[in-house]
Amino acid sequence: MTLYLLQICLAGLAQGSLFALAALGLVVIFNASTVVNFAHGAMGMAATYVAYVLITSFQVPFALAFAGAIVAAFVLGVVVQKFLLGRLQGAPVLTQIVVTLGLFMFLEGILGLAFGYNPRPMAAPITMGPVTLGGLVLRPQDVVQLGVLLVLCVALAALFGATKVGLGMRAITENPYAARLMGIPVGRVLAMAWGIGVLLAAVAAMLAAPTTSITPNMMDTIVVYAFVAAILGGFGSLIGALIGGLVLGVVVNLIAAFLAPELAMSIVFGLLLLVLYVKPDGLFGRAMVQKV
Repeated sequence: MTLYLLQICLAGLAQGSLFALAALGLVVIFNASTVVNFAHGAMGMAATYVAYVLITSFQVPFALAFAGAIVAAFVLGVVVQKFLLGRLQGAPVLTQIVVTLGLFMFLEGILGLAFGYNPRPMAAPITMGPVTLGGLVLRPQDVVQLGVLLVLCVALAALFGATKVGLGMRAITENPYAARLMGIPVGRVLAMAWGIGVLLAAVAAMLAAPTTSITPNMMDTIVVYAFVAAILGGFGSLIGALIGGLVLGVVVNLIAAFLAPELAMSIVFGLLLLVLYVKPDGLFGRAMVQKV
């Protein structure tokens, strides 16, 4: 029983790594621009079609297609911020949210028209079979997902702690007006934040694609759980998004194993309401104080 429970938790951590990656992207965008990007999953999904075309039409190896997808995602994030959200900076937050919802529906619709809604298979990056370690079965795909999450977390920590772009994002988060007065190119930094955020969503989509196949709505469930993870952790906290995503993956797997997969989302949202009732700002969030 203990071994079975450990196996479920291990698989949950691998699944949670996808939630965490998508949640980290949401938080990076929110911290810089205070916009909740409801097109987050659709933008990451769009990048997987770039990889799919590269692999199927041009016989590009998976690694190069993966790189092409994340470059396309970064460019898409920059373009959306520069030419769409950037022009709405003075608009009410609700207007900006509705625009991201419209972008979500547009991307899913246009890619559905272009490629259809039938699942398209994506080859796994590693084709070797599972490895048994002390009675636990390790799938190469799970190891890759957790490894990629670890590498990207280290990269984000270095970005925010040791680069001008990262320090600029942190300054804009604290006070965009003061950051502009200090000579920080706010528009450029915001575009970078959107590019990085969408890149993280694309990485989650690319890692999920070999298991779920590619469809226009392949990221819908993942991004819903990513929102829950970000809110549980405290929307705005990178550490909270990471821990929230991993914990959520384990919880979802435990519910699927001991109750029923169909109950997972209902129970997760119930837990979310309970946590927010006890701690409205999330587990790692900070209360926002506004002067009146």
